[in-house]
Amino acid sequence: MGLFMRLYFEIARRSFHRAATYRGAYLAGLLTNAFFAALMTFVYRAIFGAGGTVAGFTVEEAISYTWITQSLISIGGGWVSSEIMQTIRSGEVITDLTRPWSFYGYWLSRTFGERAYNLMMRASLTYVLGVLLFGVRIPTPGETMAFAVALLIAMFVSFALNFIVNLSGFWLLDATGVLMIASMALMFFSGFLLPIAFFPPFLAGIARLLPFQAITSLPAQVFLGKISGAELGPTLLLQLFWAVALTVLALGLLRLAMRKVIIHGG
Repeated sequence: MGLFMRLYFEIARRSFHRAATYRGAYLAGLLTNAFFAALMTFVYRAIFGAGGTVAGFTVEEAISYTWITQSLISIGGGWVSSEIMQTIRSGEVITDLTRPWSFYGYWLSRTFGERAYNLMMRASLTYVLGVLLFGVRIPTPGETMAFAVALLIAMFVSFALNFIVNLSGFWLLDATGVLMIASMALMFFSGFLLPIAFFPPFLAGIARLLPFQAITSLPAQVFLGKISGAELGPTLLLQLFWAVALTVLALGLLRLAMRKVIIHGG
């Protein structure tokens, strides 16, 4: 067990350093996130007008929510990546499946390493720009600690969801459509574009039944202090439920995919 943990740590570490070599791409992503966050900032200022609240959000909270969700795009809060699907299409996945480690563990470690760099550089600097330019909210130490826990669980949920969508490449000749639909559903129902509290009751009810909110909306609300105290425990448990449920589903689909590879591979 210790040997495998060391192996996955090394995979994550190398992924972290590999991500660090693409500084130009991360700078471009940071500026893109900051641009859209600034755009939404001006929209919210116009919508709220003289002040007041909308669905329990003040203008300051709505603006801060926008900046933190734009930062969370770094952990997969805005779209579903296609890295695994690309290896399925190229055939490289066969090599990965035959290696003496967990295919799921390999991609989990690789993804966590890359996203750790994302959080340190792209996400944190995006939010710092929001603080400097628009005075967005700075959480208390307690809120920061609670957010760190919510963020870690969100990363497990995000990865499991990505893994499930990417596995569709084993059964479909072109899974691009599935990827696009999943990305649009994630972007909308996770609360990435707008707080779920702003949705009409029917759509808000649907969003709260889906796992997407565990990736973006719930961590963002913990960060802003809108979920705290007695509400924090049930929120983290809900996130944990989706992390476990999606992981179990992902591993089940992986077993089916491996059986398909064996049958067709002879």
